[in-house]
Amino acid sequence: MRLTAQAAILGALLAALLTWLMINGKGEMDAAYAQTQRTVDAIALAESRMQHDVLRARTGLLRNYDPIVAHLREMQAALAGLQAASGPDADEMRNLAVVITREAQMVERFKTGNALVQNSIAYFDSLSDRLSEPDIDPNLARAIAALQIRVSELARDASPKHLDDIRARLDALAGAPSNRRADIAAIVLHGHQLLELLPQVDTVTRSLPSASSDAARQALLEARRALRDQRQARADGFRLALYAAALCLVALVVRVGLLMRAGTLVLRRTIAFQSVVAQAANHFSASQPDEIAARIVDVMAMVGTGACTDHCYILMLDGSDAVHLWNRPGLLEPRGWPLAQRVLVPDIVAAAEDYIFVETADAIGPSALVRPLAERGVATFTCARLRRGGRIVGVLCFERTVSVLPPWMRHSRGLLHVVAESFGAALERQHVWEERREIEATLRRAQRLEAIGIFASGVAHNINNVLNVMLGHAEIAADALPADPNRAGEHIGLLVQAGGRAHEIAGQILDYGRRGCATQATSAVDAIVAETVDLIRTSTADPTAIRLTGTADGAVVDGEPAQLQQVIHNLIRNAIQASEPGAAVDVQLERVWVSARQTLSHGELPSGVYARIRVSDTGRGMDEATRARIFEPFFTTRPAGTGLGLATAFEFVQEQAGAFDVLSAAGVGSTFEVWLPARPEAEPGIISASGTVMIVGAARSALHDDEEILAALGYEPIGYTDPDVALTALRAESERFDLLIVENRPSDSLGLAFARRAARIVDRPIVLSLSTTDTVRPDVLSAIPIVDVVHRPWRSNALALTLRRHLGSETRSAPPRRRVVGERMAAK
Repeated sequence: MRLTAQAAILGALLAALLTWLMINGKGEMDAAYAQTQRTVDAIALAESRMQHDVLRARTGLLRNYDPIVAHLREMQAALAGLQAASGPDADEMRNLAVVITREAQMVERFKTGNALVQNSIAYFDSLSDRLSEPDIDPNLARAIAALQIRVSELARDASPKHLDDIRARLDALAGAPSNRRADIAAIVLHGHQLLELLPQVDTVTRSLPSASSDAARQALLEARRALRDQRQARADGFRLALYAAALCLVALVVRVGLLMRAGTLVLRRTIAFQSVVAQAANHFSASQPDEIAARIVDVMAMVGTGACTDHCYILMLDGSDAVHLWNRPGLLEPRGWPLAQRVLVPDIVAAAEDYIFVETADAIGPSALVRPLAERGVATFTCARLRRGGRIVGVLCFERTVSVLPPWMRHSRGLLHVVAESFGAALERQHVWEERREIEATLRRAQRLEAIGIFASGVAHNINNVLNVMLGHAEIAADALPADPNRAGEHIGLLVQAGGRAHEIAGQILDYGRRGCATQATSAVDAIVAETVDLIRTSTADPTAIRLTGTADGAVVDGEPAQLQQVIHNLIRNAIQASEPGAAVDVQLERVWVSARQTLSHGELPSGVYARIRVSDTGRGMDEATRARIFEPFFTTRPAGTGLGLATAFEFVQEQAGAFDVLSAAGVGSTFEVWLPARPEAEPGIISASGTVMIVGAARSALHDDEEILAALGYEPIGYTDPDVALTALRAESERFDLLIVENRPSDSLGLAFARRAARIVDRPIVLSLSTTDTVRPDVLSAIPIVDVVHRPWRSNALALTLRRHLGSETRSAPPRRRVVGERMAAK
């Protein structure tokens, strides 16, 4: 904007200069000089014609003086025109005016004298004719005729000799006797007058050419020519300056045009990048919370391509240590990824602004960042801090290594705020969704416990009935054993069958009650389904009735293998029980790509890759009312059923973010489809968590399970049942442990005492482990200090979030040491 205003002001000044130069550079002197020359030529022509008419008047050929007066007026009018346009040549103009005035005076004298001469000649001719009559003396007549001839010759010859001859003849005529004395006297008088005036007139006539204005006219023309040349030289200078100014104006126009073109390109690229930012925001908005993690790199690719950057990455600082990276096609990962980038995090967090711009070539940006970025070959670096509730939870960074920041991007830095807000909002949605899942899982567990409490009496009644049968068969077997071994064996078999039934009921109750407490594990779908089908075939009368087809292409899903096996076992057993004896049960595996969100009968699936397990039968089927309640705990249509098998399967599938699709109708059989999201291939070199965790105070029987849970989460666990041994280990290797989990029992409070003593030895986070019913006052926790509390039984997801929250990026980068059995046993 400032450049445009400056260009406008400079353009206006140049336009004014061009106008002034154009006015002063006009060649009007050529026209003025040409007009002067025409006027001078007109004066010369009028003067020449005037002199010619004077000669004609002198010879008597011109009887009227009007042409002479007209020529004189022409000269005076032309002179007046020159005087009106007089300039620095005023002296030459005055000289010309003096000459023309003098010529006018001489013409007036000529007119006066020549009029008298012509009058005398005319009168002389008239008198001479009158004296030439027949009655005049012949001698007198001859003398008068000879005189008349001489006088008539004066027009051609006015020489002194000719005048003297005429004078002599006049004198002779004056002395001749005659009776016409009066006429002779008149002739003599006019003759002498003619002889007296004629030389004066001839003198004036001869003086006119010599008194011509030619010299004055030439002097005036020379003066005007010199003035013209001077002004022409000045005009040439102005025209040269005008040309230079025009070139400057052209250069300015070209410059303004280039600036406008650059501005247009900047605006066009900015608008295009705004469109990309809007598309990225819409991409996040259109995604479900559980799809955001999978789409972060796609959005980074959109923004990175639109911003013409080389690398775009996100480093999470919320304890998850998650990283997301996009590289421009054809480029490798940024140098030192991701350790070199994490080294910059403290300086990024310590910066005064949330949005940082660094140009290493010009050392623009925080000095703490310029040098390490320059050493890695980064030309420009742009970073935005991602916040959640005022706390920094990550950084979004853009790097360019091949060139500097494009000019249009310098004007689009404000769009980085929008990009960061979009990523921050998406990550916040994902975090809220994960927390909601945790809360929903806790709620479902509470509901399960509530359901178990509600139906405890019914379950106890069922178990009691089975136990009564067991007792009855045991008594009969005891009575019949000595007398009838066969009968005793039969009842013992029934006893074993009833015991198995009781075990099944108890196992289903325990499975349903333990949902949500499983450790993190994965299951290979193909292997588990094949194994389950083989186990069921061994216990059925017709193994060929169970047909397994298809494959999941090696899909791996989340969840413990035993729990997935229990889901498949329940579905196949239900299909067999719902079918006629010997009827076929089809089990089909398939790996399916879901391109858009899909709604099933019992759940929704976001886009992604899924392993689908389909179990179909041709049994009696279900009506709409039954199908709506099949996954409710303790709902069953079989007299011997517990109603916990499908409920347990449904809970497992829900916890793995999967869904059920049930198709059934009365009399046509049922189809149960289990959709489980397939895990992506793990990225090499990236681990979810690391660090060494000390466990203190757990019972010896539970210590091994605690260590297995932590090892599954990616940590190195070291357990101690003796607090004194643990303190000794802390004093010996204070830097070895990254976090302490201390078991506290309200009966002795040994855990709090150990935590207080450990806090004096090492500066490490201390987490207190309590049972579900135990509580500790907040003032006691803050006095030790305790950073967090976990309740038993430990839940893997909650425990993982707790550890990552307090370890996070502060975990030492060295890989964890492998725990050996001898070390653990020695610690115990």
